[in-house]
Amino acid sequence: MPDSLRFLLIVACLGGAGYGAIWALANNPPDQTEIVKPVSNVNFDQ
Repeated sequence: MPDSLRFLLIVACLGGAGYGAIWALANNPPDQTEIVKPVSNVNFDQ
């Protein structure tokens, strides 16, 4: 019986860690930054 309890405890800890990681990623979105890329000299009047 202790082996099954140890297995369930390990599975519960891994599941809790996974749930916590997903929760942290969902509730702490990254800061938005503006990306500026130069455009080469292209004629847009075609």
